[in-house]
Amino acid sequence: MTQKEFEKIWHDSSESVLCHTSGSTGMPKEISLPKDFMRKSARRTSEFFGISSGSRLHTCLDFKYIASMMMVVRADLAECQLTSESPSSKPLKDISFDEVIDLLSLVPAQMEWVLDSKEIWRGIRSILIGGSAIPPMMRRRIALSGYNAWESYGMTETASHIALRKVEEEDIPFSTLAGISVELSEDGCLVVNMPDGLQLKTNDIATVEGPNQFRILGRADNCVISGGIKIMPEELERRLGSFIAFDYCISSVPDKKWGEKLVLVVEIPENSMAPDIIKDAVGVRLRQYRKILDLGVKSPKDVVCISEIPRTSNGKIDRNNLKKLLHNKIG
Repeated sequence: MTQKEFEKIWHDSSESVLCHTSGSTGMPKEISLPKDFMRKSARRTSEFFGISSGSRLHTCLDFKYIASMMMVVRADLAECQLTSESPSSKPLKDISFDEVIDLLSLVPAQMEWVLDSKEIWRGIRSILIGGSAIPPMMRRRIALSGYNAWESYGMTETASHIALRKVEEEDIPFSTLAGISVELSEDGCLVVNMPDGLQLKTNDIATVEGPNQFRILGRADNCVISGGIKIMPEELERRLGSFIAFDYCISSVPDKKWGEKLVLVVEIPENSMAPDIIKDAVGVRLRQYRKILDLGVKSPKDVVCISEIPRTSNGKIDRNNLKKLLHNKIG
């Protein structure tokens, strides 16, 4: 879907918009969102970032997803300019380095290209990053880059994000936007309380630091039980972030002793050194920091190098396909 196509839908006489979830944790779902609900979400974000009639918004994302749809709604309500481009792994190719953009929307894979550029886009005032978690090494690079970047937390059902956090080296909590609060369900999942009385239980295991701050440990369906201990791969990935220079993730394979055996999966660049050398080097690094990080049973029992970690269309790790790949590779 293009920007003009969604703008036509947004300005028609219907009271709702059909949206589709990304399908990152299952089959994509079709959701009908009331336009008034989307307007309220847009106003919260505009208030947070100070968007006004003189602002310019720019999105690098596909308009079939809620993230870019909401950029249209924000621009419409603020009566400001919205520009867009076709989604790619190399965004901003037609944007000059001093061109002013008040709010730029992209995903972590696109942010990596921005960071790899030889020059800084001096005119970008705020960056909104969503779609998937920001890898630990990228988080450090963003924090040191000087960009005013914000990580979002939300979903299609909430009409984009309900909370934001500044991208810093430290793992600071998310803070909810105006009028939104959070709590935990009995099974430790995050529950979002919207201003209009809507309550939404998520599938994200979290810790709550008051009604307006929280941290996400990982998705409940990603939980690995190894040696009788519940382990969230996403949490372990964050802890290992400062010690591994390659793209990596945590997965598991069935194991007679542990039930599930944790595996550290390392993505090796093309034309890199021999995978066995990388595997040995990462293994040594892991043993060095095992005690420092107090990993205990959470320590990966094996290191596997692959050419590409499977990901969904919006950049999230495709953990189900990764498990299948590992099962075929190491059993």
